[in-house]
Amino acid sequence: MYIGPQPDTALAGLRLARVEHLEFGRGGPFHELDYPYFKDLWQLFDLHWDDGYLAAGRTTFHDMIEAVLDRLGPQQQGFDAAILANATPDAEPGFPMPYVENSLDGTGTVFAVSDQGAAAAFTALRLAARTLPPGEHGRSLVVVMDQAAVLTGPPIPQDIRPLRDSAVALVLERDGEIGAPQISQYVSVPTGEIVGHLSAVARDAERITAICRPELAPYWSKADVAADIVPVPDGLPCTGLWATLAQHRAAAGGAGRVVLADYDPRLKYLSVCGLDTGAAR
Repeated sequence: MYIGPQPDTALAGLRLARVEHLEFGRGGPFHELDYPYFKDLWQLFDLHWDDGYLAAGRTTFHDMIEAVLDRLGPQQQGFDAAILANATPDAEPGFPMPYVENSLDGTGTVFAVSDQGAAAAFTALRLAARTLPPGEHGRSLVVVMDQAAVLTGPPIPQDIRPLRDSAVALVLERDGEIGAPQISQYVSVPTGEIVGHLSAVARDAERITAICRPELAPYWSKADVAADIVPVPDGLPCTGLWATLAQHRAAAGGAGRVVLADYDPRLKYLSVCGLDTGAAR
C-alpha cells in the first residue's frame, strides 16, 4: 500500500534548500538525581535496571537542537513548521521542539515523528515538503536525530541502534536549489517487491546516484536502472542517509538524479526520496 500526498495546488510544495550534518562527541554526564528517577521508572514497568545505563553520559535532543539552530544562523528565523524525526527515544525527558518554537521568531507548528524506525525521516520530510498547507514564510525545518545513549529495557534491533550522536537539519523553501523531494512510502512490502518499487521510482532517469544502507544495495543492483551506489555508514539509522546526502552534495555538486531509500524488514516499510538536484524551479 502506498502512502503519500495526492496532487494538490494548495499544498506547500517546498524544495530542499539546505542540508547540514552535525556529529557530537561524548555527551555530558547524567545528574545524580537521574539515577533514582530512572531506576524507579524502570521498576514501575517491571524492567531490569542497571546503573551502567547512565555511566557513559549523553547528548540530549535539546543539546542537538541548540547546535542545529546555531549552525543555521540567521536563516533559522521564520519557519511554518519544524519537525523532529527520530528512531529511538531521547535518553533524557525533555521538550526539544517546544524549545525550537520558543527560540525562533514566527515559527508555527512544531511536532515529532517517531516509532517508525528509519522511515521517520522520510515521513517528516514528506509532511513538511508536500502535505502540510502553505504558510506565510514558505519554509520549513526537519531535524533528524540519532542518539547513542539509548536507555531501554527490551533490546533495540541492531539496524536501528545508534552508535553515535548525530543530527541533520533539512531546510525547505519555495525556491530551494537542491530540488523538490519526491517521497514515496509503502507499507506491507515483502522483500520480493522491493526491486519493482525501486525500478518504478527511478524509471525516468538514465542514471542515478543511489544512497542506501548496505542491506539495500543488492536490490538496487537488480533494479532496471543504472545506479551509482553510495553506501551509508553503520550506526546512524535515522541520520545516515541524509548525512551522506550532505557529503555527496559537497563532493559532487551540480545537477543529477539522487535517490535515497531505506527498508525496515520488521515493519516492512519501504521509503524512497527522489531529488533532481539542480533541476529548474
